[in-house]
Amino acid sequence: MARSLTDYAAYLFDIDGTLLRPGSTIPGAVEALETLKAHGKAVRAVTNNSRMAHHAVAERFRRYGLPLDDDEVFSALTATAQFIAHERPGATVYPFGAEGLVYELQQAGLTVVEQERVDYVVAGFHPDISLPSMTGAMRALLRGARFVAVNVDRRYPGADGPIPGAGAFVKALEQASGRSPDVVVGKPSITIVKEAVASVGCPASECLFVGDNLEADVVAAHTAGLPAMLVLTGVSTLADLAASGVAVEHVAETVSALAEAFVT
Repeated sequence: MARSLTDYAAYLFDIDGTLLRPGSTIPGAVEALETLKAHGKAVRAVTNNSRMAHHAVAERFRRYGLPLDDDEVFSALTATAQFIAHERPGATVYPFGAEGLVYELQQAGLTVVEQERVDYVVAGFHPDISLPSMTGAMRALLRGARFVAVNVDRRYPGADGPIPGAGAFVKALEQASGRSPDVVVGKPSITIVKEAVASVGCPASECLFVGDNLEADVVAAHTAGLPAMLVLTGVSTLADLAASGVAVEHVAETVSALAEAFVT
């Protein structure tokens, strides 16, 4: 028998195409989050954002009307910091990225230093990239630091057109050092999913991942041991699902199905 949509302890959400579309929330997204929280369910908004600390991302989401507290937003920066802290508590890290990256690394108890002898180099979106910062990161990698990429997104939408994403800065370090990242944290990697589950404190089987993209959301969730719900408000269609052969636990037109499940 299929499991009920109400029968999970936690719900992890993709953002674009699931809760938000450019300039607005997707109909039913606010009600879905409000209903889940009213029934005592844990929620996490899982985002590849590699620019801002999670509290700044949460504030941005709230401006769209999404009822998300700071600790309910789980970004690729948060996941990166937690991943390193779990792997090597108190590690030294060379940050090749934005101020939000530095904040999250420090919040995780890691030592942020710009020197060539470090345990990790972490690369993400870097709006203030300079030759000295790139040289330092490259030399640290050449000395054997572990290479972690926040994500490898090529670009993201800006107010007046596309902007290079974290992947562009990661690729620059790859070219300079001759090394590829040892770990990619953000989606479609399952590292961010696993770290989001750890932040909830429930078994993966009790966390439903909700997303619009078969590969980046459903397949990644399954690989990490989570059941999934595909919504049809973004990338993937029913035809895509049929062609893929992926057996997804739940399919719905929109996230509004979650709110409706609690009243039927």
